[in-house]
Amino acid sequence: MEQEETIDYNIRKTWYNITKMYNRTAIEYMGSMALAMIVLNIDMYDGTPSTQLGPNMGMEATSLSRSLKKLEKLGVIKRVNDKIDKRKVIIKLTNLGLNRREVAKKTVLNFNNKIFSEINEQEKEVFFTVLNKINKLINNIK
Repeated sequence: MEQEETIDYNIRKTWYNITKMYNRTAIEYMGSMALAMIVLNIDMYDGTPSTQLGPNMGMEATSLSRSLKKLEKLGVIKRVNDKIDKRKVIIKLTNLGLNRREVAKKTVLNFNNKIFSEINEQEKEVFFTVLNKINKLINNIK
């Protein structure tokens, strides 16, 4: 089997291209797609507990911690102690963070709209069905 015929090669190649595309926009605002994805996963009204962000995004704690420090340094987020449980830290978006979140959201929506304008509903359903099956298979391989 040729490399181009494998599932993982094609997923990796596609994800690499998506990452490059998103990073071209993200570099102007936050530095990377990973940082933009974190901002998109923070509740824009109530914030999000730092302990929830990693599992929600599939990020390791050390990577998330470094990324949060960078976002804080950029003025995109702030850390706030929970009013009830002082041990809990809530990550909240600053005004700049809300602005950056809107840029990231528009970028993601524009990309999705572009893709969905090029594929029909049946192709879209098949695509998501196949991805869901792949994820289930991966989760069962342990």
